[in-house]
Amino acid sequence: MRRCPRAQSRTSPRTAPPIDRGRAAAIRVCRAAVAVLCTLLVACASQRVVDRFAEVQPGMTRAEVLEILGEPSSRWPLQRSFDGVDGERLQWGDGLSSLASSAIYKGKPDRAYCVDFDRAGVVVDKAAPTWVEQPER
Repeated sequence: MRRCPRAQSRTSPRTAPPIDRGRAAAIRVCRAAVAVLCTLLVACASQRVVDRFAEVQPGMTRAEVLEILGEPSSRWPLQRSFDGVDGERLQWGDGLSSLASSAIYKGKPDRAYCVDFDRAGVVVDKAAPTWVEQPER
């Protein structure tokens, strides 16, 4: 009578060592903590961006904006036919929602800080998330 390979491996003397359930649980907790931390880091704008976004003004260069706000969480190309200007949009505080919106839809996402630059790298527009109160001009 022929035995299937799976049945043979069960009776083989080379079986895997038993799983330490305590270690497995600790690994799951660590993975969950790392996932939560990564989500928070990606989904929230830094306090620096929140505090200094009002300093960004039209006419500033990309270098000046990066000095004020730091590195963005995402960069998106702009096209005159869709966005009214050829250039690039930098975004801070992207979460999965704003990343998906930016990838699928044209226009500024309502959940990230955005700065639009023309082809020369000069600020032409900016927008804060809709949940942020805008100072009156």
